[in-house]
Amino acid sequence: MKNKIQILILFLLIFFTGIFTITAQTTRMYPPKKDSKIESVNQFVDHSFDLYNKVFVYDSLTQKGVEIPPEYEDIIIEDLERNADSLYQIFPVVLDEMNGEKLWVKAKAILNLNKARNALTYSIKTAKKYTLGEATEPEEEE
Repeated sequence: MKNKIQILILFLLIFFTGIFTITAQTTRMYPPKKDSKIESVNQFVDHSFDLYNKVFVYDSLTQKGVEIPPEYEDIIIEDLERNADSLYQIFPVVLDEMNGEKLWVKAKAILNLNKARNALTYSIKTAKKYTLGEATEPEEEE
């Protein structure tokens, strides 16, 4: 019975955090104020927000019309690739370390991972916008 209650609480926590993240981003996102007690989750969140901050600054500068020299763009892209590679290396460890933890430790880790997911979603969409160009709607023919 206790196990069912814990699973229900975890499900509700994930469900409600998913509902609150549907809104569009209007301001800069910040990393979680408190770390979880799982070190690999903290590393994943830190790398996610490092990636997010670089993409956000680049996006802000280009929206303001600042011309970024090509050599700096190359440096930024290489750094983004390194951050993305480190995320791929950390993620399997995150799943392994979360398996043996208590429910409340997992809940805090899930909240932090949800913030990291939002940051990564913004980073991916923005990176696609600049690498593949603006997405345009096909015009309707009469």
